Amino acid sequence: MIELFGVTKHFGEEVAVDGISLRVAKGELCVLVGTSGCGKSTTLRMINRLIEHTAGEIHLDGQPVRTFDEVTLRRRIGYVIQNTGLFPHWTVARNIGLVPRLLKWPRQRVRERVEELMALLGLPMAEFADKYPRQLSGGQAQRVGVARALAADPEILLMDEPFGALDPITREALQLELLDLQARLHKTIVFVTHDMDEALRLADRLVVMRQGRIVQQGAPVELLHAPADEFVASLLGGDTRGLKEAALTRVRDRMLPLGPRLLAHERVAVDAPLSQALSLMLWHRVDRLTVVDDEDIPIGELSLRRLVGSKT
Repeated sequence: MIELFGVTKHFGEEVAVDGISLRVAKGELCVLVGTSGCGKSTTLRMINRLIEHTAGEIHLDGQPVRTFDEVTLRRRIGYVIQNTGLFPHWTVARNIGLVPRLLKWPRQRVRERVEELMALLGLPMAEFADKYPRQLSGGQAQRVGVARALAADPEILLMDEPFGALDPITREALQLELLDLQARLHKTIVFVTHDMDEALRLADRLVVMRQGRIVQQGAPVELLHAPADEFVASLLGGDTRGLKEAALTRVRDRMLPLGPRLLAHERVAVDAPLSQALSLMLWHRVDRLTVVDDEDIPIGELSLRRLVGSKT
């Protein structure tokens, strides 16, 4: 879907991006991470030509992006930024319907699409359609920004620190909503963040950048197990990498079937992360949990030895 071949970007004498190559497969959620100034946002903006690359090539579906008309290219790629970019004097409904109107969709089709997306993102039409951005909370405004980016049903979504300005609770809620949306819509997403926990939670492919170059890329668990160097290891949490891996691994992956012993008093959900199970064990001072399904029915057990990877 998206391919970068030796892409470089200069700003005067400064090299912001230095000969990077990357392939983002169709339907993949690719997260770019790194310290400030590493080139991740510049890389994102070169994909939809908000910034023109200096050298190399960027392809969408095998076609160089420079062969597309700039306006047409940007209308087929959803773009979400940290401050939402909503027009303050337009209502929520009008903001969401912007790109379909520019594409000259029939009025009824635009309205139906706006209604569909507002429902999808938990913004009831009757309550929010006629509100203005100033009347929204940060989380609501960011949902409107995502809805607007999805309005013309683009195959590609670019997201530049979209949740960076939100409080931790709202941020986590929107991360989970994005994962739920992605499970249903299967968009190709390139997501920029400096928050490693966010990156690990969201990414199918994690791309670590440093000083304009890609240092390492792969599945999050692969990078946690085998960081390429000390920089990557430090960025991933250093000696706390095991805890971050536990946040990615589910209880179902380590549980055993119910044994002959009495059920442990404390319970954990089968789809909970191992980090939650460990927290429960520490909090309640136990070394075994009963694993329950969605209906709170016991289906297995998890011991501390199994949680930390022992086969016994």
